Amino acid sequence: MIDSAAPGVLRDLLADRPWLVVLVVGAVVLLLRLLRGAGAPVARPGEVWFAMVPYRDGTGAKDRPVVVLSRHGRWVTVARLTSQDQTARTTDYARVPRPLPGLTGRSWVDLRPVRIRRSALRRRTGEAGTEWLTWYETAGRR
Repeated sequence: MIDSAAPGVLRDLLADRPWLVVLVVGAVVLLLRLLRGAGAPVARPGEVWFAMVPYRDGTGAKDRPVVVLSRHGRWVTVARLTSQDQTARTTDYARVPRPLPGLTGRSWVDLRPVRIRRSALRRRTGEAGTEWLTWYETAGRR
């Protein structure tokens, strides 16, 4: 049997404690944002980030610099960067022509884009720019 006094009790409780309504609504909004991934960084094409990028063989992941190529909801497509000399692997890698923000020394870029979750992005180091994106597209077609 349903207690008909319950709505009245709830109304009295909320009338005495209006802050309770704000608290409950805030908790619901926070929960929904967390479930939808709204707290993940918003990356833009051409930005340089450090991200947890999985190894190609799926055995783990490594925090490495990446350049964001595009974004699709909760996912971003990135170009992985490395400081290890990849001169011998000209079909898979290209030497980055100029230093990128947040990186020191020479870098090579993997010409095979990788799709990762936005939540894998750790910290933004700067902007590679649209010229770099154009260079990357050209390097991938050679």
